[in-house]
Amino acid sequence: MRCRKLSVIAFTLGLQLVAGCMSMQPSAFPVGTIRRAPKPANAPVTLFKNTKPTRHYAPVAKLNVHLEKTFFLPSIFSEALPELEKLARQNGADAIVEVVESKSRLNETFIYNVTATAVVFTE
Repeated sequence: MRCRKLSVIAFTLGLQLVAGCMSMQPSAFPVGTIRRAPKPANAPVTLFKNTKPTRHYAPVAKLNVHLEKTFFLPSIFSEALPELEKLARQNGADAIVEVVESKSRLNETFIYNVTATAVVFTE
């Protein structure tokens, strides 16, 4: 029985070490002169990752999502996207443009940062 308890404890500790740790820090800073009320949580926000909208637009906020993961687990854009969309909605935005991704690493910690601009369509 004692051997079984030790096995369970060792397995649990090993699982925690392999799972690692993750932190996410989203932030938004209002810019420009246009202010809109926040949008509902299910409101659509269009992503223009590698292109620009064909419609005229104005910036309403600078967005930033910073992720850190330990134990050699890198982050990807799809992990940051829900937070970017949430921040855009909180600032009343219609779309996200000017997406810039940066990645770095410090020992076993992978650092992933995404900045973007939340915009409203003006026409």
